Amino acid sequence: MTVQKMHRALAAVCVLVLILSTLPLYVIAFDNHPYYDDYGFSATVHHAWKETGSLRAVLSAAQESARHTRQYWQGNYTGTILSNLQPGLFSEELYWIGNWFILTALVVSGMIFFCTAFRQLEKWARISLASLAVTVMIQFMPDVGEAFYWFNGGIGNTFIYSVLMLAAAWCIRLYTAGGAGYGWTLLLAAAAVVLGGGSYGGGLFALCAGVAGLAWTFWRKNAKRLHFLALYLLMAGCFVYNMAAPGNSVRAGYIQYQSSAVKTVLQSFYFGIGQLGEAIRLPLIAVTQPFVPAMYGAARKSTFEFKHPWLVLAAGVCLYCTQFAPPLYSIASIGAGRIVNTYHISAVIFWFLYVYYLTGAAARRLTLPAMAPRQFAALVMASVCLFGIGSLAFRRSGDVLYGVQNLSGPSALLSMVKGESAQYDREMTVREELLNDETQPVITLEPLTAMPRVFMEDLLRPDAVYDAREALCLYYGKEKIHIAGEEAVQ
Repeated sequence: MTVQKMHRALAAVCVLVLILSTLPLYVIAFDNHPYYDDYGFSATVHHAWKETGSLRAVLSAAQESARHTRQYWQGNYTGTILSNLQPGLFSEELYWIGNWFILTALVVSGMIFFCTAFRQLEKWARISLASLAVTVMIQFMPDVGEAFYWFNGGIGNTFIYSVLMLAAAWCIRLYTAGGAGYGWTLLLAAAAVVLGGGSYGGGLFALCAGVAGLAWTFWRKNAKRLHFLALYLLMAGCFVYNMAAPGNSVRAGYIQYQSSAVKTVLQSFYFGIGQLGEAIRLPLIAVTQPFVPAMYGAARKSTFEFKHPWLVLAAGVCLYCTQFAPPLYSIASIGAGRIVNTYHISAVIFWFLYVYYLTGAAARRLTLPAMAPRQFAALVMASVCLFGIGSLAFRRSGDVLYGVQNLSGPSALLSMVKGESAQYDREMTVREELLNDETQPVITLEPLTAMPRVFMEDLLRPDAVYDAREALCLYYGKEKIHIAGEEAVQ
């Protein structure tokens, strides 16, 4: 069997691994229910739907709610508008649609990005690399609940970085497109509006990356450089509109913290390099190894010179660290799990891109013989072993033991096999029956007895850090909500 045929077989295996490891995350979503800020953000829209049953009224209420949020809480309109339209507002049983949407957006955009960015690789090598890169993104996600199973948190962060990957792929398409390229330009214009109103870390990251890309198009005198300039100005304008929202000042006053610029920059490098170190673990190295020979071969054929590996590394680290500046400046931390997830996504992207650049630099200096099929098979087996060791050593914060069971897909599967997710679904359904009962303005809710690891923690318990009852009262029209057992805790 030739190496090319082995790549084809490997591609089939890698796609199967992606499907099988992600499938439990889709299935368990059927047991999930709305959570915390989902209620607060969509309460007005929920009432509009209950009172009118009209989609037009829903969209009008969402627009008004987004306007109020911009005025009194935050300016990132993309997450705000979409949060107002979380599927659970129509029926709690439809909440899974939002989970599927966020997860699918990451899978599809990741596949498109890696297949586009590594288009110089042979077809089957591209598909294999893209499948494994997306698998690592999902299975080692720092906070799976905030990534996919909390719509309000995931739509403003995981989804924004999915759009970022799509936009990067479309930029490559526009750069290399023949003709006027108006189709790609229109798609990128839509992405620019979404990104400009997205998370502040993602927006700053996109703007800084855009500067580098724009400079490249003008230096290379690309025929679409004016298209890129117009797109960049559109995104920058949307981001300025996002930042200028009155609600940002209101929220800053509530948090009552602001760092100095110098301190923010230094902390961004400190935490950024630390997060990179955490992201570059054995499984990521393992899934990269089989593609180094293919990268070497593609780099040898490429006209690109790969002259400055150390300069590119420094620039890449600086770009990566820009994401940390907004949260460090405004809230004195790198952010909650939903934001840390975005650092993980971008770290995987940077890793693969830089490995290709470094391999290209080596290819310009070293001439190596083509890899024999037996050598390639040995490399793949070594990678499988290394991935297994890395998975056995994996543990997120809060996990008791190290092991494969902590990966996102196996964790979801284990919760379903043990009956945790079904029990969670039953108990949440009982809660929601009480919450939807308009004859009971005052109710008492029982804490949950089962909690899948991939879902968000229960906030309706006596010792919860945040009190979600105010949002629930607003959403369901209750006068008061009690939690069983809270008197004993007090």
